[in-house]
Amino acid sequence: MLLLEGHPGPVLALAFSPDGETLASGGKDAEVRVWHPPAAAGILKSPADTVNSIAFLPDGHLITFGGDDGQLHVWDTREHRPVLDGPKEKHSITAVTIVGSGTVLYGIGGRPDPVALPATLMLLDLPSGRPRKFSFPVVNGIRALAGLPDRRLAAWVTDKKILRLQDITRPPAKPYTLEYDCRALALSADGRRLAVTSDWNVLLFDLDRPWPVMPTTLGRHQGVASALAFAPDGRTLFSGGWDGAVRVWDLDRGTERASYTWPIGNRVMSLAVSPDGLRAAAGGDVGTIAVWDLD
Repeated sequence: MLLLEGHPGPVLALAFSPDGETLASGGKDAEVRVWHPPAAAGILKSPADTVNSIAFLPDGHLITFGGDDGQLHVWDTREHRPVLDGPKEKHSITAVTIVGSGTVLYGIGGRPDPVALPATLMLLDLPSGRPRKFSFPVVNGIRALAGLPDRRLAAWVTDKKILRLQDITRPPAKPYTLEYDCRALALSADGRRLAVTSDWNVLLFDLDRPWPVMPTTLGRHQGVASALAFAPDGRTLFSGGWDGAVRVWDLDRGTERASYTWPIGNRVMSLAVSPDGLRAAAGGDVGTIAVWDLD
């Protein structure tokens, strides 16, 4: 296990590059840090004081991120330079994901920054940087967002606890209302499973069944469940919580396989698993990132 130090505050966002060699991290320090674990590879000075979400583009060297300045940014991680900026929004960008080879889906406004606007979920096409409207209006703040670029599939939850799973090329699907607040969600790479946090609980939706489907409860943290990440095979899920634990779930058996408490603070704020399945990373509330090898 490696410990990466550098952020002075909570690590709110983590993302591995498609080849699994590069890790990007962001938090409350106006920086996006780039790592080639165990070494640091550079710092991108963010226009946002707080970076809430990061995603790598499929080409592997461009990242997109958003934060409290209300603007989506795309940077080249090799040359450490900005490529383009999206339109300025009135609220913080809370979540970013990729839903096509060059299409970014991003959401604005989540607690403590709720909104009720004609649109809080937007698309941006690259490399043109041309924004376009989503296929139907979403009017509440976005709490969490996940997407699959090769399937045009996205899932999101609003500050009203409304969860949606949507093929972005099709008409609106039916919503599912969560009982408790959600801070994180994740889609398996094969599109067969959706994981969602609901207060302390970790829920799992079987997407082989018609949506909306009732979830099963995998288990719970001893505190708010705050981060999720699937292994690439879709059979293992990692969850992190405000109890300081990273829990590993065997989804075929529906049981907890392992639990780790890394020295990254009292709360796990972010999680990522490399697309090759070789490594995982967890960001804590004191600026430390743990990176470990997966068997």
